[in-house]
Amino acid sequence: MRVLLSCVNSLVSLVGYDTEAAKAFWYCPGNMLRACGACYDGHDLLLASDEFVTRITPQGVRQHKLPGPHTNLAHSVHHIGGMIGVVDTGNSRILIQPPDSDGAVFTLDPLEGWPDRPMDAIHLNDFMPWGEGVIASCFHYHPFGHYKTKGYDWHGGGHGLILGMHRAHGMTVSKVLASGLNCPHSLVEHEGAVYCCSSSRGEFLKYAPQPSGLLYESARWKITGDHFVRGALHDGERWLLGGSSVRRLKDQSPMSLYLLDEATGKVERQTVAAAGEIYDVLPWDDAIMRTLVPVINALPSNDWDENEYPKPMGLPDF
Repeated sequence: MRVLLSCVNSLVSLVGYDTEAAKAFWYCPGNMLRACGACYDGHDLLLASDEFVTRITPQGVRQHKLPGPHTNLAHSVHHIGGMIGVVDTGNSRILIQPPDSDGAVFTLDPLEGWPDRPMDAIHLNDFMPWGEGVIASCFHYHPFGHYKTKGYDWHGGGHGLILGMHRAHGMTVSKVLASGLNCPHSLVEHEGAVYCCSSSRGEFLKYAPQPSGLLYESARWKITGDHFVRGALHDGERWLLGGSSVRRLKDQSPMSLYLLDEATGKVERQTVAAAGEIYDVLPWDDAIMRTLVPVINALPSNDWDENEYPKPMGLPDF
């Protein structure tokens, strides 16, 4: 299967990868385009990163800036009904807007009503449509407990949550659906079950929805002890899971794609020849990407940010 990998804090921002050939066939350097979350929208590709949502169209590239007050640290972007939702991690909310507009129609905000919240209070990072609203993942259960606080066991402390959220009577209604997770990411619904990555533990989890609306953990697979795990796509036979290097390229270990057979638990590792962090795994849509690759390839290159990438590094030889 050919897939599109969206990468953050990486030498490459987008990678076209073929699992049958076990190699990449195209990439966009990280100094030409920044990415984190990604999704298709019609004939376009949407990327969320930093304070922007970037729309890549056959006619060109345009961006819109997300509102504050804090730096947005935008993570996932997905369809929700006929709208586009982007996770505004810095402000701990999901902004919902029509695809042809830059302004948010409404927000889903689990901390609605909390005054003077800090930036990135709970590290809300991903969501997916669910029932009348969404389910979303976050790293921390306490609105003022920051996941970067000194002494915080973000790796295995079990502080993460899956939240259910919907709008009612002009406000966000939130409910904890699952707790005790470690850095949950990459929510996916498949055959009625909810799956997510425990990124810091290198695990992949399966949840069974209960009549009460809560999620019950029904299976867990250890994918790797070497990488963070983020990004999940089912190809009809196996799960394709993104494996990331140590954060912000503190070593040169390459990214990996892990292929999980759910029935047997067998995991196959394929190496992606670049250091960085896979965030999303999308199917490669030839009809869309055929028109967008020339647009992306024509983008200008920027100087590398030496503060973000302190080591001298060359681009991968795919």
